[in-house]
Amino acid sequence: MENKMEIEEKRIKSLVATFIIMVRLGHIDGSKFILNRSLLRSVVTHYIQDLQVLKMRYGILGKVQPQKTAGLTTAAVMRFRPVLPKNSKDENLFEQDANELLAILHGLCVCSELRNEKIELQTVASLWEKPEFAEWLSNFRYLLKFRNYTAENLALVFDTLVRFAK
Repeated sequence: MENKMEIEEKRIKSLVATFIIMVRLGHIDGSKFILNRSLLRSVVTHYIQDLQVLKMRYGILGKVQPQKTAGLTTAAVMRFRPVLPKNSKDENLFEQDANELLAILHGLCVCSELRNEKIELQTVASLWEKPEFAEWLSNFRYLLKFRNYTAENLALVFDTLVRFAK
């Protein structure tokens, strides 16, 4: 069973890695956005607290399913929004979905983790290339940006995706 420090380190690394991947792929403009360390730590702290509550609520003794982790981290990212603009005077910032994209891609990466806890990016890439994915991503971004949800709702979104998108 992982301790709090191990979980914290693992989640920080996975969120930073996801941000870097998003910048390299051009999904987040690295010249306009940065990942704030303080907010990132708040994301992970909140995730760990939610994880403890979820485990107590459902009587989970070991690790939770990746889908649950994905839902909890997605909710935490959206709560603290660790991706910040470098220039706060940019008038088009609201149109940017950097935090939504980070939350979603990180969730997908978590769901694709192998037993050795390495992310299987090929799985994420093949999902991203499916014709239906663009609509799913658009709908999920809309949900995160404009609608109401809970961390458990988001876990169910990832659970459904994992079960049916093969």
